[in-house]
Amino acid sequence: MGADYSAQINRELPIVNDASLNNYINQIGNQLASRGQRGISYRFYIVNSNVVNAFAVPGGYVYVNRGLIERFSNASELAGVLAHEISHVELRHSVEQMERMQQANIGVGVLGVLLGRNAQGTAGQVAGAAVNVGGSLYFAGHSRAAENESDANAVPLMIAAGYNPNGLTTMFRKLLAEEQSRPAGVAQWFSTHPLTQERINSTQATIDRVPAAQKRSLTTDTNAFQSFKTRMRNYSPRPTD
Repeated sequence: MGADYSAQINRELPIVNDASLNNYINQIGNQLASRGQRGISYRFYIVNSNVVNAFAVPGGYVYVNRGLIERFSNASELAGVLAHEISHVELRHSVEQMERMQQANIGVGVLGVLLGRNAQGTAGQVAGAAVNVGGSLYFAGHSRAAENESDANAVPLMIAAGYNPNGLTTMFRKLLAEEQSRPAGVAQWFSTHPLTQERINSTQATIDRVPAAQKRSLTTDTNAFQSFKTRMRNYSPRPTD
């Protein structure tokens, strides 16, 4: 089912088609996912959209928008977002959300959510016809409880994969600061990922409880990440339509 939904999403969204960029994000993602408990084969995609967002489809399909990648300062922040989305899959949050929305008969076009479009427009109607059954079932946003559970699950994933878990909270702080100073720039993220200072504090407390010995020598940044970000910056312009 997840594979079918992912195929629909990939037909409708502007997926980045660059072997180097895709290899890198899949390398980092699979380093993290291999520490999961469900034995799922994950695939990671970059969406060529300046909207700040990321999401996961049941079955292990994870998408990160270019607009979010451009806000990462280091490899640990990318790893933090990927670990968080992996955790939604590991904890079956996306399946639970899908079931709730099916019961409520709720549907929105995937392009309207991920690209910030008005779902009533022509493009939104076309997208809705193509992916409403699949894409619309995931993107109304997770509950605060689900977000907190994914944060807590992401921390040990990052540590096991060798990444500094503080990247998760530094990215959250950056997004929260932007929401307070320029809310339109991150509106889509906040509509699908409830984020508060309390949530950041809770995640940091989880990190602080990890023995210092376990956090020594963890990776915060790499040359490979900076090369990835430079290549992403120089990739084909984001589509305007």
